[in-house]
Amino acid sequence: MASIILKILLFAVSVTFLLAWGYVKQQRKNQELLEGLMKKSEEKVLRAMKKDETVSKKDIEEIITGTKASLFWSKNKVQITDPKIVSKNLISDMLSKDLIVEISDKKSKKYKIK
Repeated sequence: MASIILKILLFAVSVTFLLAWGYVKQQRKNQELLEGLMKKSEEKVLRAMKKDETVSKKDIEEIITGTKASLFWSKNKVQITDPKIVSKNLISDMLSKDLIVEISDKKSKKYKIK
């Protein structure tokens, strides 16, 4: 009798844990999608900077246009359609992480790998 009650209690705790975990994952889905998109964009820009020494903001916008991100457990996807908005955040984030440095020319700013 005690064995059956223990098994039912263990099953109830397991189901409760899984439901709570799913609820938290659902709440953080948008944040995880945006983090994945920024990471993919960052990787694309760094790959392009390895080919070309310096890259301008306009070049970065062209590189990241159309970048997509999704989560394996969700059907939701996110894609960059307006790269001007994302490029500002991406450049400032990469500068704060010390991945790139800013080179100021007379006419424009360019960026290269640190």
